[in-house]
Amino acid sequence: MEERTAEQLSKRKILSYTAKKRTVVATVAVVLSIVALCFVNLNSAIPLISIPIIAAAAFVVDKILILIRPDVYGKDMLRRGRTPIIATCTVVAVFTAICLLSGIVAFQLTLYAAKNSNVVQRFDTVDEAIEFIQDTSLKEKYVISVGDIPVEEKFNVYVTFTAKNGTASIADFNSYEDATLIDASTVSVKVKSYSEKLNGEEVYYYVLNEKCQSGGKIITVNNEVCVINNSHIFGAVLGAAFGAVAQIAILIVVYIVGIIAAIVPSEIYFEKLVRNEARAAEKAAEEQQE
Repeated sequence: MEERTAEQLSKRKILSYTAKKRTVVATVAVVLSIVALCFVNLNSAIPLISIPIIAAAAFVVDKILILIRPDVYGKDMLRRGRTPIIATCTVVAVFTAICLLSGIVAFQLTLYAAKNSNVVQRFDTVDEAIEFIQDTSLKEKYVISVGDIPVEEKFNVYVTFTAKNGTASIADFNSYEDATLIDASTVSVKVKSYSEKLNGEEVYYYVLNEKCQSGGKIITVNNEVCVINNSHIFGAVLGAAFGAVAQIAILIVVYIVGIIAAIVPSEIYFEKLVRNEARAAEKAAEEQQE
């Protein structure tokens, strides 16, 4: 009778420990996920990074709690289950790491693109930037005459374009906000000009380059000289934001599908393994009774 009781307790111990193990691990994972979600207003990246790690860690811990209890499951079952457990835990951990790394890199690249979306071109010197921002492709067709540049912080300069072939086309000046056809061969354009300190030197320049209209100017950041155009920044930042959201959404879907594909078959396998061990314990108890 005592041997029978010992065998019955073994079966109950297997099923009881398995149920308690899963309940505790799942509860802790859910609580930690809720805590991570509480930080979404502080930093939206916290739950996006934390929850996949919590899910992967919960799965791995659940399986480790099987391996460390040969007294519950028996050495035979653990020998059969050790390799699948190690393989599945490795797949889950690596897949989680790859998805997280891909998401972080993609998000950082998107932020970098948004941050630098208003940069038209970078230069080594201020003189090179001035030459670029005052240049125009129309110089091939027109003789360019620049009006006086007043010594003011911000001002307008009138630039006259005279067609080399004698006939000017107003369509050539669609990039400019204020272009006026003076006569058949001459067009007057009003462009913005600036007087400011760049790298400790007072410089005066006008914005003639077609790429730099409606917000183009020269700036220096950490001794780097940049020509920027702020007129395009809103659309670029908006596009980058949508791109980041789309990338994250795709990675979330890929991760969920991948984790389900890895976890569900393994859980079915381990559930079958545990049940078989429990039935074996029950059968042994019955045989001893006989």
